[in-house]
Amino acid sequence: MKKIKKCSLLFVLTSLIFSCTQENNFEEEVNTNKDLLVGKYNSENRNISRRNMPVYAKDKLIVQYAPGTSDSVKNDLRDMFGTTSYELCAHCNDDSIELWFFGNGIDIEPKKTAIEQGSGGGVEAIVDVDYEFTFGVDLSNPNLGTITDYSYMPYVKPINNGVTIAVLDTGIAPTIGEDTSPVFTAPFLYNASDDGNALIESGWDFVNDDNNCFDDNNGRHGTVVSSIITKILNESVPTVPHQIMPLKVCNEYGRASYFNFLCATSFGLEHAEILQMSLGWYDDGFGDFLNTIMSTLIEANPNALIITSAGNLESNNDYYAHYPSGYVHDNIIAVAASNKLVTSDAYFDASNIAWFSNYGNESVDVFAKGENIPFLGYEMQGTSFAAPVVTAVVARIKNSNPSYNSNELKTQLINSGINCPLSFDTLKKVKYNKIILP
Repeated sequence: MKKIKKCSLLFVLTSLIFSCTQENNFEEEVNTNKDLLVGKYNSENRNISRRNMPVYAKDKLIVQYAPGTSDSVKNDLRDMFGTTSYELCAHCNDDSIELWFFGNGIDIEPKKTAIEQGSGGGVEAIVDVDYEFTFGVDLSNPNLGTITDYSYMPYVKPINNGVTIAVLDTGIAPTIGEDTSPVFTAPFLYNASDDGNALIESGWDFVNDDNNCFDDNNGRHGTVVSSIITKILNESVPTVPHQIMPLKVCNEYGRASYFNFLCATSFGLEHAEILQMSLGWYDDGFGDFLNTIMSTLIEANPNALIITSAGNLESNNDYYAHYPSGYVHDNIIAVAASNKLVTSDAYFDASNIAWFSNYGNESVDVFAKGENIPFLGYEMQGTSFAAPVVTAVVARIKNSNPSYNSNELKTQLINSGINCPLSFDTLKKVKYNKIILP
């Protein structure tokens, strides 16, 4: 397992994570303890911004029940702790996770502690309690302009074959580039017709709670991520059969709710062999992010491989943890970005880690190209666009070896990598110090 070195200092977060000045149904302010911490580190002349940290909800908590907890016990617990309402994960088979709402004016920290410690009477049925917060995709994209929200039904495959890849991101805009040169030229989306839920056509929009996963982010972050995966697999020899399951967890500003992220992860784990996550948040010293419901979900599904971006703050994730890339499970692969020279034969020996990329000798696994990624005349950069390169390579291995479990897939992935040349910064290493080429 990867191990995170915990540090008592808060990480100084710069302004590279994409965020916004608006939130959907979430408070912009953080709690008093967090404000005190921000003030402390500002006093040390550190440049820190609330937008780079989780933004906590003041009146919501997420609980996870023990398996087999009855509905009557759940009702009793909601009443015991004064919930005003609650929400279940949309269309997930897992009903153990709930978002609890409380009235205005409560103090969320003591409420969380009270639920964790219990008040007798069956409270052992609650096995974990997490704060609810928002976070964002790992980097802002160039504005690609507005496009029409056409139905994506023509892009849903008639029959699923090959590998299913769930992409948790801003959604998908399958018609993008269609007026000139289309990015997606054939059906490539997951067909949910056999999943037993008539409402779902392909993936699900966990932001707006509907089946329209249209990518309304101006940078089309999720669309770019999906295009990298499909392009590599379609250009492989032979072509790799696959389908993308779009799970929209980020709104138009690139912001995600942790609860929606949990629900989408649970949904993806039910249907896909590989989950792609180019998003994340940093350990701010407030929440216990290492031991969370998200970690429990990953641990309970060891055969699903989860590919994550390492983040773009040019920092060491061993000391200032980035999640979900920093969860200590063997079925997570954290990807740092190498620069544009890594795929050029003439300049490969001069290549290096991308200037913006996070790294970590224990918490980040491999490099992939994350700079000068072409998309509709733009050049994208970020670990967001390095991670899908690894996702595509893993999918290709899985298609050739369908019986492989996650450990076998990861081993073959690492073995397929190329050792970093001597030009790579020795102070910014990753665990295996290898580059994954498409």
